[in-house]
Amino acid sequence: MSNPFTGKVAREYDRFFETPFGATVKRLEGELLLRVLSDFRSGELLEVGCGTGVWMEFLRENGFVEPVGLDLSMDMLLQAKKRGLKKLVNGTALHLPFPADSFDLTCFITSLEFISDRKGALLEATRVSRKGILVAFLNRYSLLNLYRWFKSLFGSSVYSPSTFITKRELEKLARYVNEVGRKRLKLEKFLTTLNLTLTNFVKEEWEKRLGFNSPFGAFGVALFKVERWS
Repeated sequence: MSNPFTGKVAREYDRFFETPFGATVKRLEGELLLRVLSDFRSGELLEVGCGTGVWMEFLRENGFVEPVGLDLSMDMLLQAKKRGLKKLVNGTALHLPFPADSFDLTCFITSLEFISDRKGALLEATRVSRKGILVAFLNRYSLLNLYRWFKSLFGSSVYSPSTFITKRELEKLARYVNEVGRKRLKLEKFLTTLNLTLTNFVKEEWEKRLGFNSPFGAFGVALFKVERWS
C-alpha cells in the first residue's frame, strides 16, 4: 500500500483538529487514551506511525514522558518537528530500528489500519515491548466509519474499504503473534468512543453519557498485555 500521508496531506493533516468538530473529537479520543494509558505515565513509550506528532504532544502535555515517534513519511515528521518534539525516527513498522524490549509500551494510534502487513507490524511491536501494546483504531462497526467507507467508494480519500479494523481482527492478529513469536499478547481492555458521531456532527455530552463500553464507537482502543512464554 502506498503512503497517502505525504505532501499536501501531511501539511494539512492537523487542520482537522482546529475545526470545532475536530477539536471535540480530539477531546473525546484523548480522554479515552488517558484512561487506558494511566499506568504508563512514567514509562518509555513508542508510537508507530506517529504522523505529525499530535498524540505525542498530547501525552507530553498530560504528564507522560515524551514518547519516541516513528513514521515512514518524512513530510509528517517535519510537521511533528515543528511541535518541538525531539524523539523522531524515520522508519518502517515492519523493521523497527530498536533492540528487543526497548519500550514499556508500543502504540499504534490510528496507524495500524494503513499498514499492509498488520501481522508483521504487530509482531515487531511485540518484540520491542516489555509490558504492553496499545492499538487505537478506526472501528469498522460504527456509524462514522461506515459513512467514511461508503464515501471512499465514490471519490479520492485516505480511507479504503480495507482501512477499518474490528476487535475480532485484532484478536486474530494477537493469536498469530502468540503462535509465531517469543512473547504472547493478552487482551486486557477494549473501549470505544464516538458512538453517535457522524462527519461534522458530534455531541460531547451524549458521548460522555454513553461512556466507553459500547462496541460501536468509531474510535476503539485495545490494550494488550505482553507476556513471555514460560
